[in-house]
Amino acid sequence: MPLPSFKFFLAFLLLIVPSISVRGEDEDYGQQYCVADVQTPDNELQNAINWACSQQNVACNMIQVNQPCYQANSTKEQADFVFNSYFQNYKHKGGNCYFGGAAIITEKDPSHDNCHFEYLP
Repeated sequence: MPLPSFKFFLAFLLLIVPSISVRGEDEDYGQQYCVADVQTPDNELQNAINWACSQQNVACNMIQVNQPCYQANSTKEQADFVFNSYFQNYKHKGGNCYFGGAAIITEKDPSHDNCHFEYLP
């Protein structure tokens, strides 16, 4: 009986060996961020921002004028940053990413320009 060809053997290996992917340094595998749900009205987002900013260790100073995450006229982007700051600081202490239904979890890093969204394992 002839031996299987090398091509057959290689094809067989490709089918049974799990795929291995190499992730770039800028990709975040399994990291979770908390951001505003785009369907939430601005007044609800603002109420949630106000509550989160009343909690300790939430970086609300970063959304103030002349700060890296300040976005004039964008309650949603301000909520993104504040919700994530709260979530990262409180997720291991019983905190969550809910904000009365105004927030959702994403694995895509929402950082942009000079505004860096914190991730704490």
